[in-house]
Formats: sequence, structure tokens, C-alpha cells
Amino acid sequence: MTEKRDYTVPQAAKVFACSSGTVKNWIKAGRIRAYRLGGPLGRDYRIPWAEVDRLKSEWTYSPETEKAT
Repeated sequence: MTEKRDYTVPQAAKVFACSSGTVKNWIKAGRIRAYRLGGPLGRDYRIPWAEVDRLKSEWTYSPETEKAT
């Protein structure tokens, strides 16, 4: 069985094919749950794998959806 680990911001950005800045904006807006690691600056976030799975299941792209908007 593979161990499920939390994602870094760049790893999550790669999953969603967006920038790290976009993922950080989602975190700040409360769209995605994340926690900060300790350290002198506390800048690093980790995103639980279950949270990424939740967003992946909610976020499906289809060309028809884009045409409708």
C-alpha cells in the first residue's frame, strides 16, 4: 500500500494545472484547507491529500461548461 502524504503548494498546483499563486489564493480564500509548517517565517503550507482528492472530484473541466459561460 502506498503511503498518502500531504501536498506542497507546487505539487498541488501541478495536480490542478495552475500556478502556485493560484493555490495560495485558494488557501487564503478558504476554498482549500491547508496548514502552515512551523519555522522562522512559517511560509510553507501543506495540503492534506484528502483535501486535494475532494477538490479533484468537485472540479471537473468540460468544454461544454466553458462554452455556456
